[in-house]
Amino acid sequence: MGALPVACFTFLTLQWSIVSGKLAKFTDAKDLQAQYKKIKDEAKEAKTKAKEQKKLNEAEEESGPKEKEPFFRQQKGGDLLHGKLMFFGGGFYGTMALFTYLIVEVDEVLSFLGKIIDFTNWHFSFSFQFVIDLFINSIMNIVAAFVWFHTLQDYADMGNGWIWLVAAYAGYLGGVRFTREKGDEAWQFLSEEIGKIKGKLTVKR
Repeated sequence: MGALPVACFTFLTLQWSIVSGKLAKFTDAKDLQAQYKKIKDEAKEAKTKAKEQKKLNEAEEESGPKEKEPFFRQQKGGDLLHGKLMFFGGGFYGTMALFTYLIVEVDEVLSFLGKIIDFTNWHFSFSFQFVIDLFINSIMNIVAAFVWFHTLQDYADMGNGWIWLVAAYAGYLGGVRFTREKGDEAWQFLSEEIGKIKGKLTVKR
């Protein structure tokens, strides 16, 4: 329960990042960690440059109105999965935080859908308070993900916490090694199987 899910999730996040060009192929966990560090340093440098550019833009505003960049173009930084992974810090800690975040989010979505489907006890109403609660809840989920070592106890029987933690770390290292040695082959296999499923669904339609 500690090692296998983490190993599979590690493979998916790493291989997806490699295929999308956000990560380069690595030789070992140390090399991977060095890539994470480089990405973080580049992100910090980009933020610094963005602040400097903002100051320059503000200084030039008096010369005339400038067309604002569309909001969707301002949100840069790569695909969602890799972006979330780097938001939580990358590495073992970031992988576990993202893993926990997805578990919490999926659990809440399923719980919400269950309430909607249950017409005998349906009392959903959309209001401004609902939006506020949703915003607060999203922040709490992020906080819960950062303290994943505490949050996961609510979703899995961890037994001896230290043994589970060691198993999870072993799973992470296993996922890193599997991605390095068999990542391309496994990804190709998954892509072909998903393609077959899509083909069958298309034929049925």
